[in-house]
Amino acid sequence: MKVEVSVPEGKSLYQVLREEGLIKSAYCGGRGICGKCRVRLGGKEELACLVFGPFEGEVEIEEELLTAPGENLPPIPPTGKSGFGVALDVGTTGVEAALFELCSGKFVKSVKGVNLQASFGADIVTRVELAREHYGKQRELLLKTVELLLKELPAKPTEVVAVCNSVIHHFLLGLPVSGFERYPFKLYEREPVETTGRELGLDGFPSTKFILPPPLESFVGSDLLANLHYLTAEGRTNFTVADLGTNAEIARWEKGEGVATSVPAGPAFEGVGLFSGMRAVEGAVYKVFFDGRSFRFLTIGNRKPEGICASGYFDLIYLLKSFRALNSEGTFTEEAPPLIRERIREINGEKAFLLYSDPEREVALTQSDIRKFMLAKAGVYGALKTLTEGTPPKELIFSGAFGSHLSERSVKGVKLIPSQLPPPEPAGNLALKGAALTLSTGVEPFKKLKEKLSHVELAGNKTFEKAYVEGLEL
Repeated sequence: MKVEVSVPEGKSLYQVLREEGLIKSAYCGGRGICGKCRVRLGGKEELACLVFGPFEGEVEIEEELLTAPGENLPPIPPTGKSGFGVALDVGTTGVEAALFELCSGKFVKSVKGVNLQASFGADIVTRVELAREHYGKQRELLLKTVELLLKELPAKPTEVVAVCNSVIHHFLLGLPVSGFERYPFKLYEREPVETTGRELGLDGFPSTKFILPPPLESFVGSDLLANLHYLTAEGRTNFTVADLGTNAEIARWEKGEGVATSVPAGPAFEGVGLFSGMRAVEGAVYKVFFDGRSFRFLTIGNRKPEGICASGYFDLIYLLKSFRALNSEGTFTEEAPPLIRERIREINGEKAFLLYSDPEREVALTQSDIRKFMLAKAGVYGALKTLTEGTPPKELIFSGAFGSHLSERSVKGVKLIPSQLPPPEPAGNLALKGAALTLSTGVEPFKKLKEKLSHVELAGNKTFEKAYVEGLEL
């Protein structure tokens, strides 16, 4: 896509594109590190964050698919109300909305997309830091994301239940996020909020009622409570649920009470910041296997590979470890058999395994990718081990698109989950399902869950620190 831009003195091209929502994903927040803000100027590839004004002219940027079909959801209990309701899961990286007919509870359609706010950094911490100077623009892009998704649905909703992590919750409501900068963290709103699109600033939906269930704690939001709302409504009584994304939220539930925590897994599980990383959308390699002669893979939608999503990374790293191409520290070795060594080469100055190439692109796993992935999975491993000490749960449930394609062998083979836990069960987007159920039940179940949940702070927790180190190995 080619656009005409004007960059004033003292600003970078990246800042201008970011303010317009034209760069959707930047791992480093515009620090010249991740290389995700590449553009073409005069036929030459440049990093937009390193191009400073004054500048006027044409810039070519890569187009991203803003929305795509979401998952099919079960019906909700009939409400008897007229009109349509929307369940909205607003994640750090991805956003998904599902439309229901309120009277019958019938599911109509769902759509998902990218949180445009990600142009201010792939992780929550970076966005909180940048909010000191760019709070208004970040909130504007978040509201633009919500409007974009709602307008993709075939009917205008009369009410929306929105669940999200605590930081996104504050951005949506126009509350300060400065309380998330340092410990002790501060929530400015802990109670359910009912408001309108007009009050939020959603001009396209002024009369729509918006219901925001409460967060639990600083980095444990209403999205995790929505997971628990849905699972307990199903009658599950002894489980651990992990909602794994940029911000990993995990809860252990047993005998009508539970504990919950969060860990900054980083954006690797969303494919952000990795050489060939992408979300689980069409064109993503989601499964990698060895057929006895060579590496094979499957892509979502059976399309030509454009990159690799989280489940594909787990498979690939597990296979390379199994063939001794990677050691326990995740470093490429010289011990791999010839058929693998011939695929290991240097890309951008570091060792990488080339999974696929054509004249347009290379799909590869680099040494730095592996390191980022190991840091992400170490946090999850440590949090799971901390919450499940003693008697393991009967069920381990993975929520979100992340778990939909995961191989049990790969997950245990690269040490994402402690050995004593049961095999993970993929359950789809439970945050979205819980938000949908709330269209029928209201927010009262969230209040009761909060009374039964205690928050575990992992900073300084000795069990977590020891388990985190264990999780840094393959």
